[in-house]
Amino acid sequence: MNISLPQLKAFAAVARQKSFTRAAAELGLTQSAISRSVRELEEEIDQRLFDRTTRQVELTDAGQHLSQRICHLIEEVEQTLRESHGASKPCQGLVQIASDPVLSSMSVPAWLAGCRKAWPAIAIRLKDRSQDSVLQSVRSGEVDFGIATDPQSGDDLYCEPLCIDAYHAVLPAQHPLASRESIGWGDLCDANVLTLDQQCGMQPAVEKALSSYHVRAGSLQLLGHFAAVFGMVALGLGIGVVPSRAQAGGLNPAAVMRPLRPQVTSTVMLVRRKSRSLKPNAAAIWDALRGLEYRDPVLARQETATV
Repeated sequence: MNISLPQLKAFAAVARQKSFTRAAAELGLTQSAISRSVRELEEEIDQRLFDRTTRQVELTDAGQHLSQRICHLIEEVEQTLRESHGASKPCQGLVQIASDPVLSSMSVPAWLAGCRKAWPAIAIRLKDRSQDSVLQSVRSGEVDFGIATDPQSGDDLYCEPLCIDAYHAVLPAQHPLASRESIGWGDLCDANVLTLDQQCGMQPAVEKALSSYHVRAGSLQLLGHFAAVFGMVALGLGIGVVPSRAQAGGLNPAAVMRPLRPQVTSTVMLVRRKSRSLKPNAAAIWDALRGLEYRDPVLARQETATV
């Protein structure tokens, strides 16, 4: 069969409007052009699609069946074509980004607001995923790129550092160590240490630091979100270890944050597939994220020690 999209659009418009005249007005064509497209479609499928009288236009049984099956597909095709057309221009279209819920609730919204300011016509859709799911979404092409903490780059992924985040201890405001300007990792010995789990990619760095500095914690409790850490610390249920940016999410007044020494950092990275280039609009958002100012001036002046 040799059926064109204009023929199907003409049929769908007449089916909606129950009128060739109104269908022509909807599509901005002449009535004769609409009639010709419908006639050619009927000839191609060898089916009469409309019963026409001088007063009204009604779908035949064949027309009703085609309308039910094809009209919503035409809308999907047109939407896809619009998105593809927008994606070919760096200032338009939709960009999808995956990030874990901790990053999404800490820094990512402000970062995306900066991107929106630079590219107001680009729609940005953020998808919350666990760290592993962020990387899988990038690999599968479900999203244009991801934002992750200390991801493991490989043959299929390209990772670019976005910002460095130092780990801090979170203590009850009345804790004996709260008066200090900084806390040593050794001070966590015998404490109930509360930190974030692998869903946000931070657990390995914390566990490696505890091991490297010979910290024998009383217990290590892994939680899914920094708000849970803050809440438990405020109630005196342990000492938290979180990235410094977690404070932006709202520290409980009954808790304080202090830098951990020696300083241990994690790196938040942009992640995309190596095998495929970004769409122009996704590349524009990627570059906008790279161009934002991230680092705390104090952190930038401090000597970074990695574990």
